[in-house]
Amino acid sequence: MAAPPGFAISPDGLRLAVQVRQAEPESNSYCQALLVFDLRHPAAPIVTVMMSDELARSETTLYGMNGFPSGNARPLTPQWSPNGKRLAFIQRSHGHDGLFVVPSAGGRAIPVARPTANVLSFSWVAGGKELRFETDAPLRQAEARLVEQGREGYRYDDRFWMLAEPVPFTRGEVGTEHFRVAVSATGEWGTPEPISPEPSREDSDHAWVEMDKQPLFAFRSRVHVAVGGTPIPCQFETCENAGGAWWSSRGREVVFLRREGFASSRTGIYRWRPGGSAPPLRIAETDDALTGCSLVLDTLLCGRERSASPRDIVAIDSRSGRTRQLVDLNPEWRDVAPARITRLHWTNRFGIPAIGDLVLPKHLPAGARLPLVVVQYETRGFLRGGTGDEYPIRAMTASGFAVLSISRPLDYNTWLARRGESVDQKDLMEHWTDRQSAHDSLLKALGEVRSRVPLDLDHLAITGLSDGASTATYALIHSRMFSLALLSTCCEDPGVTTSAIGPAYEEMQQEYHYPLPWQEHRESWLEMSPAMNAQRICARIQVQAADREARMALSSVKVLREAGVPIEMYVFPDEYHVKWQPAHRAAIYRRNLYTLREWHSGPPMPCFSSRLAP
Repeated sequence: MAAPPGFAISPDGLRLAVQVRQAEPESNSYCQALLVFDLRHPAAPIVTVMMSDELARSETTLYGMNGFPSGNARPLTPQWSPNGKRLAFIQRSHGHDGLFVVPSAGGRAIPVARPTANVLSFSWVAGGKELRFETDAPLRQAEARLVEQGREGYRYDDRFWMLAEPVPFTRGEVGTEHFRVAVSATGEWGTPEPISPEPSREDSDHAWVEMDKQPLFAFRSRVHVAVGGTPIPCQFETCENAGGAWWSSRGREVVFLRREGFASSRTGIYRWRPGGSAPPLRIAETDDALTGCSLVLDTLLCGRERSASPRDIVAIDSRSGRTRQLVDLNPEWRDVAPARITRLHWTNRFGIPAIGDLVLPKHLPAGARLPLVVVQYETRGFLRGGTGDEYPIRAMTASGFAVLSISRPLDYNTWLARRGESVDQKDLMEHWTDRQSAHDSLLKALGEVRSRVPLDLDHLAITGLSDGASTATYALIHSRMFSLALLSTCCEDPGVTTSAIGPAYEEMQQEYHYPLPWQEHRESWLEMSPAMNAQRICARIQVQAADREARMALSSVKVLREAGVPIEMYVFPDEYHVKWQPAHRAAIYRRNLYTLREWHSGPPMPCFSSRLAP
């Protein structure tokens, strides 16, 4: 909920700028543009500034490793100059994320910073006569030094994460560089000059969200404010599980969002006046997923996704809670036939609630039993293709499949911690209790579906990326519900996961009390490893993996094939955990749909005659 918004309102509040993209599978690129909407006249032509077709991708620091790559698009937000005449924005060009400026009425985008590093952040200063920006040049310089080290061979140590790159990452604090660039009276931009970073100051009253330090494993976020320089945590229960908080300068109040309701599936919008005894006042509640929100005067501006509708931009009145649409980013979606979606609720045997969305084909033949595909593992927001977006839900229902999109239940240790119960992490990992919880939640979800529609029990399929793939393979080991598994990653083979990723991953496993060394905990790993259970698995398996992650599956694929399990793996070059190339995503869509149709048209697997009913 607190992600960068991706859009910006002009200083006079009359225009909205947003950066958008559309995948182009044939050219394996992206059509990207900066759009400016006139909020007073919705029918007015949209100002369109075409951008580079290169995708700016997110990087992060993971387990101390800098510049950890991702296939996820980097969230980018344009910024208006104070007089509203110009827009500054980041776009990727020639391999780096540079800073550009364009007239807000349209025209040619001018590069004001095309560094040999990525621009991380920027802001207008001096009344719009100057831009200041920050780059990751020190990180890129450190990476260049690593390339030179490679001429002598790299020492294998905790800089390696072999599921991301076969070369080491930099570790530790590397810093950033700061620059200023000024515009002349004639509109010409000068040469960027290095400057010292200004110390961050928060002199005014403000609000934010941070995690409680105790209890451990609870991961409970809370609203905080600073009033007159004094930090104050909000102690009301309704200030917990917050996703974003903003100080309202008009009313000396805080507006914030929080996850609430059954399985935290709803979003509540609240107002709170710090210093008083009154609890926060809820002004609205919704099933919609709100992202990238910001407060402008008394109006909360958010990206909104609904189960049946892709993202639009809305304004929410922080006094009345009324919502109105500002911009429809996907007007062509109005012509798409509405989906048949039912929100389901259930609780597993551990007492943990979860939700799912049952999506049915438009036409249901009388008396027909439907094949079902389970898609994981977050169902809030627009129902695209599950986490990683590789399993197109609407295309599957159009092919006659029922689809159950499920959200994973809260981690079991987090559930215990939030209830004030003690957490023995070592015992939970030894018995894979959280995985048991996710599996039981899956069973309960299938029971909810069976109570509503007749299912073809010979044709239940499960899909998954990452944690979703672990849920899928656990289900193949511990049940015979699914005769097809479509996976984006594979598999929990202890001989690989405990040794072939890198020392940093091994350290993480030790920290979280994985049952190690695995040779001394064979009974524990027998609960998780498909390879160790190859003779028990009765399902067809298809893996479509990123090249960087395919090595994790090699041992399992070999053992499963030797046991007679029909398994195929496809490997996509230059990909990451979340696949970013449009041509690859389209190919994955097509192959998954083809495999589903072929599987459904064929007879049940012979071993299914002895299966246990779900």
